[in-house]
Amino acid sequence: MTAAVSVIVPTFRRLERLPDLLTRLATIDHAADLDIVIVDQTPGADLSALERFSEHFASLRCMRLAEANVALARNTGAEAASCDVLLFMDDDMALDRLFIPHLLSLVGRMPRTVLGAVWPHQAVIDRADGLPSTGQDDEALTFLPTGALAISRRDFLAAGGFDARLERYFEDAEFSHRLKQLGLRLIRHPDLKAEHHDHQENGTWYSRSMMEAAPRLMQQTAYFRRKTGRSWAKVLFALLRVIASETRRPGYLRGGTQLTRAAALGVSLPAALIYAARSPLLAHAPSSGGKAG
Repeated sequence: MTAAVSVIVPTFRRLERLPDLLTRLATIDHAADLDIVIVDQTPGADLSALERFSEHFASLRCMRLAEANVALARNTGAEAASCDVLLFMDDDMALDRLFIPHLLSLVGRMPRTVLGAVWPHQAVIDRADGLPSTGQDDEALTFLPTGALAISRRDFLAAGGFDARLERYFEDAEFSHRLKQLGLRLIRHPDLKAEHHDHQENGTWYSRSMMEAAPRLMQQTAYFRRKTGRSWAKVLFALLRVIASETRRPGYLRGGTQLTRAAALGVSLPAALIYAARSPLLAHAPSSGGKAG
């Protein structure tokens, strides 16, 4: 059986979700045309029970990754995928019944386009002007989240894949930045409907202690800003803003007092700047021609 779309699902400490995910995928149109690649990062996970779902798809493979790194998991799945169309999907997403036929139609009509799904009650974070996405060709999106993101294998390879030094939305935004540099359009299309169950537990949502979370936030902020073209002065300014905002009204850090949060973030600043100078960890060397082929 020949597959048309490779669906790449990174997962970590969420084994109970995978049967539900595959059950939902098995019921959509063109399920038999899907190459499902699950990349599990859970130590000692037994995925043998998922083999019973193989009959519903063109192929179903479960891969293992020794470390919990969602960007690396997506790259690993993409390298193993068999199709020219890659669909990156989170393990708490559910696709509309007509998602795949709509996707294949759009891919044929809209070359050099990276396509994202829409789902109810999602935060408006993807348009530069803050308005809802309509799927028009001339929309300027800030970034496409990878909850459900489709891209051609050729464009994925041209961009170099995801940067394994980034996590928790930073990797989505930085990947989108490189895609736009290649001249690709980023469109969240209304025909691609999905549902996000948004289970923020286990996985990469596990609670870090403040002393662990503070340096991670500072490193990710500095690295992302630097790799998306900010000057060192602007990187430093961004870090100072993080310290000020997380000290007064924490949105990322949990626990502590204003004093302890400020101290944890401030101590992390020098190491964050050093981290920002590191080279990217991409799946492939990105295209140097400035345009996807």
